[in-house]
This record gives sequence, C-alpha cells and structure tokens, in this order.
Amino acid sequence: MKRIIALLLAALLLSLPVICCAEQTGYQKEEYTGWNKESYPWIIRTPNAVWYISKADIELLGEEAYYEGLYAILDDAEADFADARAALAGYITDEIQPIDIHTDFCNKAEKSKNASAYYNRRDNFIKLFSGWNDARAALLHEYVHYLTMHCAQPRTRFGFWAEGMADYVADHVCKNRLGRSVNMAFEKAGYPPVMWDLAWDKAENCIDPRKLDIGLGVLAAKGDLVGQRYYAVMNEIIVRTEEMDQNLKPEELSLCEASGMIAYLVDEYGKDTVFGNWNVDPDNMETVYGKDFSELYRDWAAWNEEQCKLLGIMIP
Repeated sequence: MKRIIALLLAALLLSLPVICCAEQTGYQKEEYTGWNKESYPWIIRTPNAVWYISKADIELLGEEAYYEGLYAILDDAEADFADARAALAGYITDEIQPIDIHTDFCNKAEKSKNASAYYNRRDNFIKLFSGWNDARAALLHEYVHYLTMHCAQPRTRFGFWAEGMADYVADHVCKNRLGRSVNMAFEKAGYPPVMWDLAWDKAENCIDPRKLDIGLGVLAAKGDLVGQRYYAVMNEIIVRTEEMDQNLKPEELSLCEASGMIAYLVDEYGKDTVFGNWNVDPDNMETVYGKDFSELYRDWAAWNEEQCKLLGIMIP
C-alpha cells in the first residue's frame, strides 16, 4: 500500500507543472473524441482557436516541455489574431469561427519539408512544424491566410496576393507579438547578418518584422537574391537567376517583395482598391492600377528605398 501511495504522489507531482500552467492561462484541455483521436487525444479551446494536442509530439518533446510551450503561446496568439481581424475589418465576415490548429513537430506531413507551418485551404486548418519557436514565427502569417482565403469575399487568389497579403498584414500592419518573441526565427531563416542590427527595435529589444521586410526588400530589388535559394510566393523554394531578375514574374517574388509591393499599393492607391481587388490576376495588374506588374515593381522598389531612409535603415 505504501508503494502504491508513493507512486500516486509521484505521478501527481509530475503533473503539477502542466496543471498549474493551464490554470494560470485560464485554458483547460479536454478529451477529443473525433476521427483522429488516436493522434490527437486532447484539445484546448480558446476564443479564436481549437488547439489539437499531438500524442507523437508529446513523446518527442516530453510532456512538460510540450505543454509549457503550448500554454506560453496562447495569449500572444489570441492578441495577434485579434489584431489581424481588426486590420482586415470590412473585408472579412463579421463572425469568425475559431480556427483548428494542429501541431506536427515530428514533421510527418510532406509540406514540412519546405515550410515551418501551413494553412490547409481545403480542410480549413493550420498545421505547425518543427517546434514552438518555428510556430511563433509563422503562426500569424498562416492565420491571415485563414482570414483572407476562408472568411473573405472575394478571397485572395494567386500566390502574389495570398502570400503577400499574409506577410503584409502580419509584418507591416500588426505588431506580431509571436514573431517578435523569437526574432522571426532570424538565425534559422538564413537572413543576411547585416539585417540583424538594421531591423532591430531598440525600444522592444527584438527584431521589428516590418523593418526586416523592408530591408530585405531593398536587398532583393538590388539583385542580392540572384544565385540564392528562397521561398517564393508560388509556394516553392527556387533559385533566382540573372534572367529571372531581369524579367521577374509575380509568382517568382520572395515574400518580402510581395508584402512590400502590397504595402506600396495600399499607400499609393488606397486600402479599398487593394483589398477589394486581391483576386485580380497579377499578370493583368493594369486592369486595376493602370500599370503592369513590371512598372509597379519598379515603383515599389523606389518607394521602398525611401521607406528605408525614413526608418533609418541604411543598407550598405
């Protein structure tokens, strides 16, 4: 009997960090009984999301580390999601249902080879890969996909608008507490070292996502992506060639170029024009803006350099 009591006490003590963390956040896990309950036996509901807790990921990270990372992310996620909805108010539905979020830190999904997270438009859920730091860097971007692809009419079409708008809202408009908390996964993302100091927010003591996007945009427009592997808005990792750089196509842009162009278009043509036409074919931009894509890219590059100067970002 004493041995049984000792084992029960030990089990109770091991569970305390998780239980206390849950109570502190105000969120409680509940048993999940859906079709994939073997993979995701628990869920946690927040006002804006349903988090599916992966059994395999708990085994990978350890139960305490998994829940510690999960509960630490929830409040920032709720605040960032609210910011994104406010930024898109008037262009998305008034009633936004909580989004399903699955962790896949074991990287079982094929998509994990090229991305740290993704939004599944067909089945309407977000999946997070690799760990909590990568999740923080990517989550707000994916949530904007949910808003513009599922909760909007018209919905974003084409990689230029879908990826560019997700980065524009997450990095240019919102504070992005999640991304700032891990410096946008700066080290892992392979950003050029020169951007570390140039994109630093001294007041917040972290990377400023907007300054990072604008600075990287200047480098891209100057030709620094030639010969480099990068994630393009076509949702593939590609290498920029000299030929591509001389005659860029919308689907070949990096995310910072696309989000920067959208920031420019909003500044020059207004939010209603841009958000009301985020399904126009980028190869036919002149139907909305009176200029083709190449002209608009050159206009953005000049505008973006001026933004750098205004922000004190001095690119060598």
